[in-house]
Formats: sequence, C-alpha cells, structure tokens
Amino acid sequence: MNTAIYARVSTDEQKEGKTIDSQIACLKEYASRGKYNIIKEYIDDGWSGSVLNRPALDQLRDDAAQGIFEVVIFNDVDRLARDMGHQAVVLKDLRSKNVKVIFTKLPTEETPVNSLLTNILGSFAQFEREMILDRTRRGKKNKAQKGLIIGNIPPYGYNYVKRDKDNRLEGYYKVNDAEAKVVKLIFDLFINKQLSIRGIAKELTRRGIPPRRGKHWRTSSLHRIIRNETFVGITYYNKHTLVEAINHRNSTKYMKTKKTSLRLKPKDQWIPILLPENLKIISKETFDLARLQLKRNSDLSPRNVKHAYLLRGLVICGNCQAPFHGSPCHGKLFYRCGNRHRRFPLPKECKAPMITADDLENAVWNKFCEAIKHPRLITEQVIKLKEKTSKVSDAILNDTKVIDRNIGNTQNEENRLLEAYRQNVITLGQLKEQMVKIQENREQLKKEKQGLLSTQENRLSSLDTQRTINDYCQQVKRRLENLKDNFEGKRYLLALALNKVVLDGKKVRIKGVIPLYPLDQPNIAFTTSVYCVLRPQQSLALF
Repeated sequence: MNTAIYARVSTDEQKEGKTIDSQIACLKEYASRGKYNIIKEYIDDGWSGSVLNRPALDQLRDDAAQGIFEVVIFNDVDRLARDMGHQAVVLKDLRSKNVKVIFTKLPTEETPVNSLLTNILGSFAQFEREMILDRTRRGKKNKAQKGLIIGNIPPYGYNYVKRDKDNRLEGYYKVNDAEAKVVKLIFDLFINKQLSIRGIAKELTRRGIPPRRGKHWRTSSLHRIIRNETFVGITYYNKHTLVEAINHRNSTKYMKTKKTSLRLKPKDQWIPILLPENLKIISKETFDLARLQLKRNSDLSPRNVKHAYLLRGLVICGNCQAPFHGSPCHGKLFYRCGNRHRRFPLPKECKAPMITADDLENAVWNKFCEAIKHPRLITEQVIKLKEKTSKVSDAILNDTKVIDRNIGNTQNEENRLLEAYRQNVITLGQLKEQMVKIQENREQLKKEKQGLLSTQENRLSSLDTQRTINDYCQQVKRRLENLKDNFEGKRYLLALALNKVVLDGKKVRIKGVIPLYPLDQPNIAFTTSVYCVLRPQQSLALF
C-alpha cells in the first residue's frame, strides 16, 4: 500500500536532544516490518504541536485529497498534535478522504476501544504540554526571584552570556563597550543638546552609527533605550505577556506561534532583578532627567493643538496639582484647571478660577526676563537652597549613625543565638530560622544606609554657583533681544528654562532649572513669584 510518514519535533524538544532523524528511522522500520511502501515523507522540524497550521502537515492533507497514498503513519499521537481539538480535525479530515491513520505505538485496528485510547493519549499529550509550560514558567520565575538573568535578547548596550551547564554558571549580562558608548551619546544628545527623538535618529545616521539590527534607527527603538531602567542597574522579569497580534506585519502563511505581540503586565507583577554596579551605563540622575524630558516633550507637543498657548504644558494648579489646559471661550484664550477632566462625570473638586492667557503669559514672561537680566534674584534662591541642603546633610549623617548601631546590634543578636544553641536552649531548626531573619534585617539596613549615602552624594557640590548662573543668564539674555515678536521662539525658550508654573489664586510661582555639566552634577533650581491679575484693567504687582 502506498504510504506516507509524518514526523515532527519542536524547538524545545531539539534542545533536549530529541531529533527528527530518530523519528524518521523508527517510522521507516515500522513501515518495513508491515511491508508498507513509503512514497513520501512529511517533516515539520522545529514546529510546536500546539500549532495546527504547519507546512508539512497541510501538504500531507492536500496530497491525501489527491489520493497519492492510502496510509499515513505517525510515531505517536503527540507527534500529530498536542491539542485535542486539532487532533480531532486532522483525523476526521484524513479519514473522510479514505486514508488510514496508524500510530506506531497503538493497535492498527479501527475499533471503538482503539479510538477511545487515541483520544485518551491525545488528552495526555495536551496535559503534558500544559505541565511543561507550567514547570518552565515556575522555574524561570523562581530564578528571577533569586536575582538571576533569564535567557533573553539583551537590551542595546549589553550582550547575554549563555548559561554554562558544565561549570554550573547561570547566564548573565555583559556590557557591550561599543553599544554602551552609543547609549551615553543618545542620552547626551537628548538632555544636553535638547534634540528630539527624530533629531537623535538623524544625528546617529549622519555619524554613520548603525543600530543593532536593520539599516536605520527607528524612533521606537530610541524611545525604548531612553526608558530602559537596565542602564541604571535594574531589569525586570515577567514584564510582558505574549498575545496574538491584531494585524500581523508578516503576511507569511505559516507562523510557528500565533502570539507574536507583547503587552505590558501590571507593574505589581513585575519581578525586579538588581544588577551589579559594573553593569550600570547611565547614572540615576541622568536617567531621571531623560524621563522628565520625555514628559515635557509630550506635554509640549504641538500635535492636535488648535490654539497657540505660550505656557502649554507648564502650568499646574497650586490647589490640586492638576495641569492647567488651554480653554478658548467667546473668542478669548484662557487657562483652566484640568481637575474637571479628572473628575468627569463627577463634579470638579477644585475651585481655581480660569485666567486669561494674556494676563498669565505676560506676567510669566516679564518676570522671567527680569530674573535673567538680574541674576541676583536667582542667586538668592540658590543660597537658601544650599542652607537647606546643609541641614539635610546633617540629618542624613545622624540617620547613618543610627543605622550603623542597628547593624552592630544584629551581630550581637547572632552571638546570643549561637550561645543559646550551644546550651541546647533552642534547636538547630530554630537557630536557622532566626539567623535568616537577622541576615535579612542586616541586608535591609545596609540598603537603607546606601540610599542615604547616595542622597548625600547627590546634593549640591561646591561649584562656583555665582559664575555658573551669570554665564547662563548672559547666554539667555542675548537670545531675549531677538524674541520680541517671535512667539515660537519665546515658547521654546520657556519650555527649555522652566520646570513648571504653579498658579495659586493670583500668585504665580515660576520654577526654573539651570543645567550644570557634566550631567552627574545636580541642576541649580530657582523659584521666583509674581502676582497676576485676572482682569486686564487691574495693575500688575511683582512679588
């Protein structure tokens, strides 16, 4: 009888040493004993049994309709499919075309008992697949909770060194020096040079710096780099879940998996993995600046903006901290507290009134120009900040001494427990349990101390603040002279120099930042205030 044989092995099974050749050899041996004439072989190498649309399996079903063979031999039920529904579809299709299906590990007679046995084995194949997936998931989760890197595609800037089973070494990240330089350049262009994401892509292309894959840099890739916390020493496992794509970008008929898209899981399900110091490419301060810049870029984006507001994305409410939005009314432009949008359809909670755009924008612009032309206003703010910083540093020093004493106390607790064990007051199990708690407490105290020390290091340094402020103000002052009637120029300059404009009744607090270089130095922050009128006929008083 003309016979076809079908063999399948998944990628995971290949890793376990199961090869397609061993299956084919078994099928040929079975056909030889039964005197079946093999006229064609159908092989799906590297395909999961959970997928129905497999190239060789589809070809087998198409050829069965042409009457090319009368018998098809599978090595086992799980080689056909690991899904009961898929198995039933294929068997019904082949038998409707008068093709006899044989499994080498089952009787060949088509009896009700044998059909029942086939269904039972198919159920076991599906159950086994689910168990394998569950064991794999739990095993990876357990490794991640221990702080181990799970095998994956490493972020740009790193290489992944695979697990060494022989030496019992787990996989780990290693800094890719060439890519790490590009990462630092990207952050520098974004924060220092104030380039947009598209601008960075153009600059990297101009310099001839290629991405890891593809020919050109994409804005999505650059967004992922700037948002990636791995560069500051923390990565996550269980961050995404695989889902089926709504629109497949690849129109190929056969896909080894249907779930080709990633979707973020809730953050409380992420498992953080702390990386050693030598894997940190970007400082935490630089990363935070980039994150703030991304938010500012989003707030100041001109997309979908119908009216021109000088302070778009900068104004927040002093009462409820909600952002103020542009709100045209009867042909005039106003700023309105966004609390009503947050609360809708419930009544708004904030009573902050609207304010005309001209009043607020003129007040902020004039006060900003005054501060730039008279740097003393900014210097006074910085002096006050330094005095406050000095007091904070003293508090940090006192907290550090307390933590050191507590760390010393944990050692005393360990000594007391050991003495209690030697005198048979406690059992070995109780000793181990209490020692683990003490060690955990000590590690927590060390982390708290490290956090305090990092905070202290990040305080204002002893730079020549006065000279830095004067230089900055002189540079901005030269630009002010050319911006008298340039709305976009004014808006760009304010977005660059100001963090936020806090509107509290008639009082407006203008918060700005003077950047210092290199980037690991904290910025100089300044605040100035002004009283703003709500009606054009009222006078303007500076504060």
